[in-house]
Amino acid sequence: MGFRFIEVVWDVVRVIAFAGIVSGCSHVNISQVIQGTDPRSLLSQACKPGDQIKSALGSAWLKGAVQNDSAQFPAEIVVKAPSTLYLEAHNLLGGVEARISVEGQIFKIETPDQRKRVEKRRGSWGGIPLQSVTDLFLGKIPCPSASSLADARLSLNSEGQLLVQVVDPLKGEVQKFIYSFGIWQQKPWAEQLHWEKQGASIDFKFFDPEEMTGSPLRWEAKSSLGEIQMRWKDREYELTR
Repeated sequence: MGFRFIEVVWDVVRVIAFAGIVSGCSHVNISQVIQGTDPRSLLSQACKPGDQIKSALGSAWLKGAVQNDSAQFPAEIVVKAPSTLYLEAHNLLGGVEARISVEGQIFKIETPDQRKRVEKRRGSWGGIPLQSVTDLFLGKIPCPSASSLADARLSLNSEGQLLVQVVDPLKGEVQKFIYSFGIWQQKPWAEQLHWEKQGASIDFKFFDPEEMTGSPLRWEAKSSLGEIQMRWKDREYELTR
């Protein structure tokens, strides 16, 4: 399955004709910090950010780059667990350039002006499972599904990275998750994730953990096709009780 997430976002980027973000946790010798840590405990720590968030809304900046082109745009976002997302992309004058929605396993993009078109897809947003898409915007870090963990293979390498290999229980496809950690609030916090599935791959980076939930307030995704960055300007969220 090809990874076309950047291409889908670029559908929004290229209809907005206007045209910069990096930091992270404190860096220490993480391999020493997690030496001897049980891999499943470490995976639980990687998946903890935002795990109690059931809905979020607010405004954000998105930036996309494909080959030699780049653009950025403001967006209004509403996202609800487990799998509902509404994103409205604006131009600098406040006009709506595109609307993106996720409902369960259906993805839809709509441009409302004279270029009006509606496109529906099923199962993924450019190769990312729709569950992972909504998780990212909720403030979570992509993780293996609970149903795939029973037979997962987990290990730590000499650099302190957590390697997780799972098999999709429905399709039989192998997925690999490689987490790299920093330290936040004296505990490991996943700063990077390398994800692979059927030859496709994507590198995620996560920044600025939110104080109460640990959610990354900025993230980026990069592949051979291009790059997308997302930064919350303001955000409200609701927790499960």
